[in-house]
Amino acid sequence: MKNSRSRRPLIRAAIAITAGALVLSGCSANNSGGGAEGEVTELIIPTNVSPWLDSYKKIAAEYERETGIKITLKEYPFDGLRTQQINDVRNQSHTFDLYQIAEADTGRFYEDGWVQKLTDVDENFTWPENVISFAGIGEWNADKRLTEEGGTPYALPIMGIVQEFMYRTDVYDKLGLDVPTTWDEVIANGKAAMDAGEVDYGYVVRLKGESFDFTTYLHAMGGDWYTEDWEPALDTPEAKKALELFTELTELGPDAPQTMGQAEATAVMQGGTALQGNLVSSVATALEDENESSVVGKIGYALMPGQTPHSGAWALGIPAGLPEARTQAAYDFLTWITGKEAQQAWTEFGGVPVRTDIESDNPAIEQLKESSEHLLAPPRFPFATQMYETTDRVIAEAVTGQISHDEALATMQEELRRLAIEAGYLQE
Repeated sequence: MKNSRSRRPLIRAAIAITAGALVLSGCSANNSGGGAEGEVTELIIPTNVSPWLDSYKKIAAEYERETGIKITLKEYPFDGLRTQQINDVRNQSHTFDLYQIAEADTGRFYEDGWVQKLTDVDENFTWPENVISFAGIGEWNADKRLTEEGGTPYALPIMGIVQEFMYRTDVYDKLGLDVPTTWDEVIANGKAAMDAGEVDYGYVVRLKGESFDFTTYLHAMGGDWYTEDWEPALDTPEAKKALELFTELTELGPDAPQTMGQAEATAVMQGGTALQGNLVSSVATALEDENESSVVGKIGYALMPGQTPHSGAWALGIPAGLPEARTQAAYDFLTWITGKEAQQAWTEFGGVPVRTDIESDNPAIEQLKESSEHLLAPPRFPFATQMYETTDRVIAEAVTGQISHDEALATMQEELRRLAIEAGYLQE
C-alpha cells in the first residue's frame, strides 16, 4: 500500500518541542507516590522485558534526578505487556501514565481512542525536529485508517529499532565478498562462506515474528499484504517469490528454525557460527559486548538488501481519561525522553536513539540514520495483531515444509480478506 511503500525522507524539519514546566497538582492517589496531597511524584510506565531495558532504567533514573519525579517501569513479557494495557483500557483502571505500544497495535490504540491526541494535550505540538517518523508510527490518518507521516499525532517513538543487514566483515574480506544489495547476492554469499568452511550457517533467520520479516521480503519482491483498495494480495507472483526467498534463507540457517527468535538469532551471531542475518539495530550492543560475543569488531551494518528496511520501534502514548495533572506530567516526560540531551544519554547507556542528531561511534546507530530515509511500515492497521495469529503460524509451516507454499498463500489470502471485511476496510 502507498502508506507502507513511501520512500520520502522521514525526518521532519519542524520546530522542536521543549518540555513545559512540570505540572504538579491534581493527581489520583495511586500516583501520589507518597508526596504531598495533589502532587505528582511518580509516573508508572509498562514496558517489555528486552535487551534495552537496562538503558531505559538508567535514563528513567536521570529523569528522577532532574525533576524529582520517580519513573517506575513495570516489566512484562511481550504479549503480557499488550494484555496489561488492554485490560487497563477496558477496566478504566488508569494504572499507567503512558502506554508502550507495539507496531502491530498502534492502529487499534489510535483508532479506538485509547491514547490522547498530542495536540489535545498541547495545542502547539508539532513533530520534533530530528525525531525520526519511523514511517508515521505515532501519526494516524483517520480517513485512510492507516498510520501515516503527517497524520494526527498520538504518540512519539521510543527506542529506534529498525531492521539492519548484519554480516561478518572478517569472512567477507577473506573471501572477497561484496556487501549485498539484492537477496540473490545474500544467498550466494551465504553458500560461498559455507562451502569454504568459514561458517556453519550462511544466514540466520527468525521464525518467531515470521510476519515481520516476511513483510521485508514481500516488499523487496514488489508485493504487499493488500492492494490500495484493500484486496488481499497474497495470490500474486510477488508473494510467492517472497515465500520462496524466506524458505531458501531458512535452509541456510540452523536446524529447528521454528525455535529461532530475536534472542536466539543474536546468540548464533554472537557465537560466530553464522555469516549474516536480518536483525534489528538494538542487538548491536550484544554483538559488540566483549563479555558475551566472539565477534566484537567483526560485524558490519548495512542497509537491508532491496532497500526495504522496516521499522520495529515502539510508540509511547498518553492513556485517554487520565486526570489533567497526570496527563501533563506524562507529556513532560514524553517530550523530555525524546529530546536531544536525553537521547544522547540514552545512547551512551546502550539504548538506540530515535533521533538523527545523536553522536555515537556505534556503527549500527550510524546505519540507523541512513536506514531512516528508507523505512517502511509493517502492518499497523487495527486488526494487524489478529492477522499475525494466522500468518505467523502459516508462514512458519510453509518455510519448514509442513505445508506447501500454495496452500500457505491461499490460507493467508482467505484470512486477510475475512479480517478486512470484518473491520470495514473491504466490502463483501
